Amino acid sequence: MKKRAQALTALSLGGILLLSACSSGSTGTGESAADSGAAPSSAAAGGNQAVLDGTTKMKEQTSKLQDALAKKDLAEVKQQGKAINDIWLSYENTVRTAFPLEYTEVEKHEIPIFSASAYDKVDFDALAATAQKLMQALEALQQAKPSSSSSSELLDKAVANYEAFVKEQAKALADSTKVFAGLVKSGDMEAAKAEYTKARVYFETIEPVAESFGDLDPRIDARLADVENESEWTGYHRIEKALWADKSLAGMDVYADQLVKDTEELAAKVQDIKLDAKTMVAGAIELINEAATSKITGEEEIYSKSDLVDLAANVEGSKTVYLAIIPALNEHNTELADKLDKQFQDMEAMLLTYRKSGDYVAYDKLTTDQIREISDKLSQLSELMTQTAAIL
Repeated sequence: MKKRAQALTALSLGGILLLSACSSGSTGTGESAADSGAAPSSAAAGGNQAVLDGTTKMKEQTSKLQDALAKKDLAEVKQQGKAINDIWLSYENTVRTAFPLEYTEVEKHEIPIFSASAYDKVDFDALAATAQKLMQALEALQQAKPSSSSSSELLDKAVANYEAFVKEQAKALADSTKVFAGLVKSGDMEAAKAEYTKARVYFETIEPVAESFGDLDPRIDARLADVENESEWTGYHRIEKALWADKSLAGMDVYADQLVKDTEELAAKVQDIKLDAKTMVAGAIELINEAATSKITGEEEIYSKSDLVDLAANVEGSKTVYLAIIPALNEHNTELADKLDKQFQDMEAMLLTYRKSGDYVAYDKLTTDQIREISDKLSQLSELMTQTAAIL
C-alpha cells in the first residue's frame, strides 16, 4: 500500500494506538502453493527474498536511528526516519500480501518514526521505545514463513489481536485517568487540561467497540446535551466544563473519583470482551459517520475545543479495524484495501496540517471551508469502510 511522502500519522498523544499482531502471514488463498500444486506465488518464493532483503536494510537503518536517538541528535533522527520509510515503501506491498499480520506490526511502529521526521520537537525516550519495538517487529518478519492458514483463520487471529489492543488501551485509559483525577483534585488546572486531552485519546481510539461498554459509555463520555438532568451528568465532559467554562474545580473531586472508578470498571470489563470482524467494522463505520456528521460540528469538546484530538483518535481507532481485516481484503478485494490505505493516509496528512508545535489547533480556529473539507474526507472514508462489510 503505497504511501505518499507527506502522509504522516496524525496521532501521537498518549502513545501509538494501533493493534499488535504477531502471527505468521498468509498467501491469502487458504492453502500453500505446494499444497495447491500451483507455482509458488511471488510472496511465497521470489517475494520472500525481497522481504528478507528489505527487512535486513530496515534493521540496519533502525539501528542507526537508535544510535541517533541515544545521542539526541534531532537532525539525524529525522534523516533516519525518512530513510526507514523509503525502504519500507519499496517492499511493503509484498509484505502485506505474504505476511498480513506481521505487516500490521511493522506498520504500526514505522508510522510514528516517519512522523517524527516532520516534527521540530521529538520525545527521544518515547521514540526510542518505538524504535525498539520496530526492531522486534522486523526480527519477527525476518523469521516469518508463508502460512497455509486460510484467510478466515488469519482473520480470527487478527480479531484476537484487536481484542488485545482494546484491553491494552482500556488499561491505559484507566491509568491516565488516575493521573488526570489527581491533578483535578490537587487544583492544578493547567496540568489537568494537558492531561485531559491525553487521556481522551485512549477512549476515543477504542470507541469503535463502545457499544460493548454498556452504560459505562455515557457515564464516562456523556455531554451535557445527552442528559436530561444536569445533576446526573458525570464523566470527562463534566470536568471539561469546570476546567474551561467555569474555570473552577470546586466540587469536582466527586466526579474525578467516579471517573476513576468507571474507567477501572471498563478496563476490567473488557478483559472478557469477545468481538468479531463484522461487529468491529460496523462500529468503525458508525464512528466515522458520527465524526463526519455530528462530531464535526464541534459538539464533542464544546468547552476545550480539542475536537481535532478526538477526530484524529477516531480515525486511528477505525484504522486499527481496517488493519485487522487485511487478511480478508487480501483474498477478496485488494483494490479496496489500496483505496482504504490511501484514504486513511490522506485523512492523516490533512489532520497533521493542523498540528502546531506538537498540538492540534483549537477547533474554533478552523474556517467553515476547512471543517467542510475534513467532513468530506471522513465521509469518503466511511463510504469505503462500508464496502468492507460485504466481504466479511
